[in-house]
Amino acid sequence: MNVTRKWATSIVAVAVIGAFAAGCGSDSSSSSDKDKSASSTSTADASSALGTEKKASGDPIVVGLLNLESGPVTFPEYRQAAEAAVKYINDYKGGIGGRPVQLETCATDGQPSTSGRCAGQIADKKPAFILGGADTGAPGAYPVWKRANLAVVGGIPFTPVESNANNGVMFISVSIADNAAASKYAVEKLGVKKASVIYTDDTQGKFTGLAVIAGVLKSQGVDVKTVPLAPNAADFSSVAASAIENQPDMVYVNSPNACPGVLKALKSVGNQAKIFGIDPCTSPPALKTAGDAAEGLYFAQPFDSLDSGSDDTNVMVAAMQKYGEKNVALDSIAQAGFNSVMNMQSALDGVKDLNTDAILKAFKGSSEQPNFMAHPYVCNGKQVPGASSVCNAFQKMKQVKGGKVTTVDDEWISGASLYRPTAP
Repeated sequence: MNVTRKWATSIVAVAVIGAFAAGCGSDSSSSSDKDKSASSTSTADASSALGTEKKASGDPIVVGLLNLESGPVTFPEYRQAAEAAVKYINDYKGGIGGRPVQLETCATDGQPSTSGRCAGQIADKKPAFILGGADTGAPGAYPVWKRANLAVVGGIPFTPVESNANNGVMFISVSIADNAAASKYAVEKLGVKKASVIYTDDTQGKFTGLAVIAGVLKSQGVDVKTVPLAPNAADFSSVAASAIENQPDMVYVNSPNACPGVLKALKSVGNQAKIFGIDPCTSPPALKTAGDAAEGLYFAQPFDSLDSGSDDTNVMVAAMQKYGEKNVALDSIAQAGFNSVMNMQSALDGVKDLNTDAILKAFKGSSEQPNFMAHPYVCNGKQVPGASSVCNAFQKMKQVKGGKVTTVDDEWISGASLYRPTAP
């Protein structure tokens, strides 16, 4: 995924909760009685998913969090989900070692200088460690964390700084692992031999489109044509026409902001190839704008979908219902926030002295550790080439069908071994 908002699954969460109520009441019950019964059942099932209360007490453990919440692209849902998860572990998991977690947050704007100032403010509060956030300005904060000898746990590694920090552990990979997994799936499962990659012609777009997507496809013997798209382009027809002129088996769209327009342009020029993309292409606004041009779009995500019915996803849905703010975008950014808190609690609950060395030791090793809503992680520095702090490269393949996002392959897939950091 690129640095942009993920597809929102708040509708999915509502559907999950609503599904609890299906079938409640007899045929002879009044509509009002059915509504009351449905509401009662939904609440009971949600409470059941949360488990038995085990409240934390005593002096709080201060944990810092920087998160991007100002500017043209923001991720408030990461903090909102993390805050809900903290309330959940404090009420139901005994916090960490019986003590409650106190989350101290600072809003950033994507500029490293702002993140650096925020980091200084958080460091002054003497946190035990830092919960990684969704912050494209994070490179400005890491010098502060290192001077203060603070570990960074979880978060979204948008830049090489987070991805290679020796004081950090990251439970998911973005830009590299999702696109590498989708590219591997295209070849191994769908038999793609010729592809066109449309990418935004900027720094992030070139890295993802050329080094990751095109690089991984080429490593599998695919004949790849790359098609740059100007960041300010208003007409996508010529790009679409160029992408299909060599009759590819697949067109991969790596243009987060322009994705709906590119998909519509591909349809208008008669594209017959399979379409792949990044998951921003599948946000509700993007799908609405693209209409049937998005039908069949494949993409990869690092989490189980919130409608999967797994124990972990049920916990998140129930916790967000109980503790979350209204209208939180329950997208994969929010899942990352919840995931980071749950993994933090699981690994550190038995650590008596929360010093930086002990914290990092709790995560780093050669054995698999449970990864909430995601594939087990291994923090041995070898999971993603060129990203030593990233502990997991596995993804699940999703597809747009009937205007909705569905899981098309429930197996975890990784294409990380096919990625070469020096690929052109």
